Amino acid sequence: MTQIFDIPHIISTYGYVGIFIIVFFESGIFFALPGDSLLFTAGLLASVLSLDIAFLIPLIFVSTFLGGIVGYEIGVNLERLRKFSFFRRIFKDTYIEKTHEFFDKHGSFTVIFSRFVPIVRTFVPIVAGIVRMRYGVFIKYSLISSFLWSTTVTLLGYFLGQIFPHIKNYMSWIIILIIIASILPIIYEYTKKPKQDL
Repeated sequence: MTQIFDIPHIISTYGYVGIFIIVFFESGIFFALPGDSLLFTAGLLASVLSLDIAFLIPLIFVSTFLGGIVGYEIGVNLERLRKFSFFRRIFKDTYIEKTHEFFDKHGSFTVIFSRFVPIVRTFVPIVAGIVRMRYGVFIKYSLISSFLWSTTVTLLGYFLGQIFPHIKNYMSWIIILIIIASILPIIYEYTKKPKQDL
């Protein structure tokens, strides 16, 4: 378990660069990476290690925002990219369709809400590019969502680390709980769907 969810080891080994790269890719390119758990753990470790929270949050904000911009551009050029098998494996029709439904249902605010939902947050910028959402509108909501996500989740870990110093001894279980909590919206959507078909 500790090897699978060894995010503290990733952070301590690769530092700010590792955090930036992982958040960047998870924010609009590749979904199979830690998101909420990485931010929470980084904030928690900033309260007990040498990570600077004043530098960490802007770093996460920038990497999140830039990842979303790249995702948008991928969406704009998706048809050309899907000629390559690598991108066909990542951008499966089911993922795109699910995010497109989410996008249609919640409108522009999807860019904000999706930031807190794993997998969906990766594909929303791509779908925004596919449907040619106005670039200025996307930038506006992406800035808001990047700020909210980078501050709330990271500061939650930071303040909990200060209030409960021994919480770091239970990192594996905390990360598991964060992952479960973050996928609950997806589980809810899937369990609700059969009821609608009845």
